[in-house]
Amino acid sequence: MTRAQELRFAFVFDNHEGALRLFRDVFGLQTMEEFEHEGSRGVILRVPSATLELFDPGYGRHVDDVEVGHPVDSRVRIAVKIDDLDEASAAVVSAGAKPEADKVVTPWGDHNQRFRTGDGLQLTLFQGGE
Repeated sequence: MTRAQELRFAFVFDNHEGALRLFRDVFGLQTMEEFEHEGSRGVILRVPSATLELFDPGYGRHVDDVEVGHPVDSRVRIAVKIDDLDEASAAVVSAGAKPEADKVVTPWGDHNQRFRTGDGLQLTLFQGGE
């Protein structure tokens, strides 16, 4: 077995500044490293149990070229546990995300709301049931 020492998720955002506002400024993730390649940018943010890499399209293509040899385009949903769903929902809307649905209580007791960022990333905010 090869034991992982760190797990990183890399996302490509057309609006790199908007992604930084959301993940760094709204969620308070700490900047670990910043990258630049021919005017394109990337950043690694520290999250509680992993890292999150945010790239603009040019830097995303650069990393794809280095690691795969051709462009790869992949988007996923991110779920973020927060303390106050109402406060966090307002903050992500102010950062440019749009609600995909009203707030719901899940069968397991969490309070959730799904958003879509300007780049199309699915984002779920969830507050643990009390």
